Amino acid sequence: MDTESKKKLTDISKVNLSTIPVKFDLTTLNMTMWFIYKDSVLRTRKVLNNIYKLFNNIDDNYYKEFPALSARIWIIRKTLQARLYDGYDSPFDFIASMLKDDLECDANICNVLDSIPAGNITHEESRFLIKKLSDILEYGYILTLKELYQEILDSIDSEEVKSYKSIQEDLYVLATSIINIKRNTNTSSSTNMFSLDTEYFDSIIEESLDRLKDRNRILKTGIQRLNTLLSPGYLSKRLYTYLALPGKGKSTVLLKSALDIKKYNTGIQTKDPDKRPAVLFLTLENGIEETVERMYNMAVDNDDIRNYTTKQVIKKFKKEGHLEITEKNNIDIIIKEYKNREIDTNDLYSIINDLGDEGVEVIALIIDYMKRIRPFEPATEERIELKNITNELKEVAKFYDIPVITAQQLNRAGATVIDAAIQAKKEDVTRLVGRDSIAGAWEIQENSDFTCIINPETKMDTQELYMTFKMLKRRYRSSETNIKLRRLDYFSHPFEEGSEIRLIDDVDMNRSLSLESLSTKFSPTNGGVVPMVERHPYGAELKEESALNAIADEIESFEDFDFDRSKNF
Repeated sequence: MDTESKKKLTDISKVNLSTIPVKFDLTTLNMTMWFIYKDSVLRTRKVLNNIYKLFNNIDDNYYKEFPALSARIWIIRKTLQARLYDGYDSPFDFIASMLKDDLECDANICNVLDSIPAGNITHEESRFLIKKLSDILEYGYILTLKELYQEILDSIDSEEVKSYKSIQEDLYVLATSIINIKRNTNTSSSTNMFSLDTEYFDSIIEESLDRLKDRNRILKTGIQRLNTLLSPGYLSKRLYTYLALPGKGKSTVLLKSALDIKKYNTGIQTKDPDKRPAVLFLTLENGIEETVERMYNMAVDNDDIRNYTTKQVIKKFKKEGHLEITEKNNIDIIIKEYKNREIDTNDLYSIINDLGDEGVEVIALIIDYMKRIRPFEPATEERIELKNITNELKEVAKFYDIPVITAQQLNRAGATVIDAAIQAKKEDVTRLVGRDSIAGAWEIQENSDFTCIINPETKMDTQELYMTFKMLKRRYRSSETNIKLRRLDYFSHPFEEGSEIRLIDDVDMNRSLSLESLSTKFSPTNGGVVPMVERHPYGAELKEESALNAIADEIESFEDFDFDRSKNF
């Protein structure tokens, strides 16, 4: 091999970014034009940057004899230049008009521009197109190395033994170059990369702000102070783990999360506009019939569901529980039952993808509960199994850009602490339970983005039942502006009178019903007495004179998160 070719091999950047002799067909070019002009959550700055980089590195020689193809390539390049670097984030009509004024724009290009509004590309077609163009950009260097490969192979002469060493060196250089290019390409294509370089900096800042402000990635609950802990609700790409003793509220909080996401997050926009949003609830502990019974008592009333006919129950679910798909609230709740350890975490991808094929987009995954699903990566110890499960659930959350919500049991040490405190007639017993009470693995605490102990407690002076929440970990910062709420990590919230599973929703009330302490002796905030919450029927308005949490007056001025804010990018 000559010196110039060998130099070309060792210069990785030139090999990687040299012109790619790819031959696009008319359909691909049309889809690319329609995509860059269509409003879509998939049309991020990073995706547009990659398309721009690809189309500025393709070999134009092939297209000189095909004016229909070259016209579309010209439009793609000019449009992306205008959007990404000239500051024209404008509607199609404006950019098309600007391109028609370009000196290079001929009659053929004008005709193609006029045809763009009639084009249409679906969400799934857009995903396919992005994958196709990304693969060409990432692996297109193979085409540029084809001639070099052929040159080396043609130089092999079985009778010229002296050439063997030189050819071996050439092959080694080529192989090493390919490995280095692959490593470099993988790094530069990472969606998690941040750099002050303009190409990356502008894109990642824009995308990060869009996602942080996007209302569709925040799912609030019906309890004000739980939203305070979640800050400001369940967030995409995060793993949430509730911790409780056996039979002490895991299924209740998980099922309430599903019901609340449905009830309090109307107007959610799916990434694929052709699909309807759904909460996927996987029960590996309770049967469907038991889950339906719980849903009835949590969303409708405290009566025994067996006292009613099928038609009556359906009517109550729809009218009183608001559990129906309507134009205003199109969020579905899909419950699937599996046996204990029947599925592993890798099966979750198939389950979610199958729902996608049926026109459903999962916006939140809830699993009841962690120990009853198998890890995809097996282990011989329970501790390692739970570590693998949490790692793999976190990957599911990131892959689908959704929150994954689950639960795990507290260990015997936690149970002993609570039992001893109750026998000693202590109050706020959940405060005594700590991180060392997580059953099975400390890695659950490490891998989860949010962990919270839950435990039902009775207020001694009134015998009212509360669910206590004690946050152990929140990986991300609080969104609260009030310092007391920003530091909040413990509260107790009342159940409806006569119910052990139906927590009272207060998210639409002027003040929170949660108490900072169940103690009748003192308040951790100001040393005063913590008053009792006056009881009201579910959904009834509180009277002005109702006694509330001692800190209520101090937190009235805090600014709520704007749940009406939505960003479609």
